[in-house]
Amino acid sequence: MVNLDGALTGNFRENLSYPAILDLITLSKQAGIKIQIGGGIRSIEIIEELINRGTDRIILGTIALDDNKLLEILSKQYRNKIAIALDSSNRTLRTKGWQFETDLDLFKVLSKLENKGIRDFIVTDIMKDGTSTGQDANLFLELKEKKKVNSRIIASGGISSISDVEKALSYADGVIVGKALYDGSIPPKVLGSFLDNLHNSRLVKRIIPCLDVKNGRVVKGVKFKNLRDSGDPVELARFYNENGADELVFLDISATLEGRKSILNTIRSVAEEIFIPLTVGGGIKTIEDMTAIIKAGAEKVSINSAAIKDPNLITKGAKKFGSQCIVVAIDAKKKGKSWEVYSHSGTKPTGLDVLEWVKTVVDKGAGELLVTSMDRDGTNLGYDLDLIRAITDIVPVPVIASGGAGNKKHFIEAINNGAEAVLAASLFHFNLLRIQDLKEFLNNNGVMVRK
Repeated sequence: MVNLDGALTGNFRENLSYPAILDLITLSKQAGIKIQIGGGIRSIEIIEELINRGTDRIILGTIALDDNKLLEILSKQYRNKIAIALDSSNRTLRTKGWQFETDLDLFKVLSKLENKGIRDFIVTDIMKDGTSTGQDANLFLELKEKKKVNSRIIASGGISSISDVEKALSYADGVIVGKALYDGSIPPKVLGSFLDNLHNSRLVKRIIPCLDVKNGRVVKGVKFKNLRDSGDPVELARFYNENGADELVFLDISATLEGRKSILNTIRSVAEEIFIPLTVGGGIKTIEDMTAIIKAGAEKVSINSAAIKDPNLITKGAKKFGSQCIVVAIDAKKKGKSWEVYSHSGTKPTGLDVLEWVKTVVDKGAGELLVTSMDRDGTNLGYDLDLIRAITDIVPVPVIASGGAGNKKHFIEAINNGAEAVLAASLFHFNLLRIQDLKEFLNNNGVMVRK
């Protein structure tokens, strides 16, 4: 959502669009969808007001070029909540609602902002915007080549058809569709079907390091026992962010067992260091807990014991934040020919059959499953492929495989058996395997990964 009145006047509040914007924020939260807002945002006060009201991302344009001091503050305090809009005309930038030409080179400004820690950019090709003639693929291919590995480019301008959307997603991390929706060139139902198919295909696989945190330190054991120190969570998060991880999972493994709440200060510190999605779990029992975790910087919450106690918590969370934000963690242990669900950090058998439980949680609204084999955890013997295959055969949502990775081939095996993402801890924490080396190996073996 762009406040054009604000962009043209430089005053975000003093115009007729402002009340409508506040209503849109409220409606987006009620609908469980994310909202990003830009246009005339020129002060920290406006930014904090919008974030406090529930805005998921702030789009900054002119101010990012004019006020280095404010940009420094934002890049430290809110960098996971901001994106910089770069409006390009023949590779040079325009500012203040496209009214003013500059001699600023798009690629040089991108590099400068990246060096300040910014990682999210919305690039609009002004020459194409509103023309419905398709995007300038060469521009975005050049951006893809020159940007840092963890920077994300959202492409905007010129989209006229679903094929344009599909092409854009081959060279950008996201795409903005505007006029084509309004004039009917892309009917909403057509776009919805495309997105459903894109989600269901899940072609690109994710590599996810897991930070099991106890008493403020990352730990790792074998089969959930004999934990040993693996490092500082903030330092490890920063390392993984800079070295190719697609997401990060943060689990306060002592929270449920010892009745403590998740460590919000540590979560905030981790969120400030990374630009990749963060999932947080451990001791989350209520919607209020979820709200606090997401406000601290997480994009998703993971629930386990609380979901077992009250499966309706899954539905409540999905309605408030969207299913994509609700991950149900399942700790599974072999029992005869099936598997049993364990709770409280793997210490309590529940009597629940894993395959029946996964169907229940998906019906309740879970958007993703994090499945850990307790029998394989920390053994480096490979993932429990029978478990992964049994689950992915019966549920439509993404499954993250966890527990047992010991070498590169184990990751391919999990993916070939249905896992949409693969999670590991000790292999990465103790530098036994570099994520970039793993991605190169997967790519060379026909598995699509983000480079």
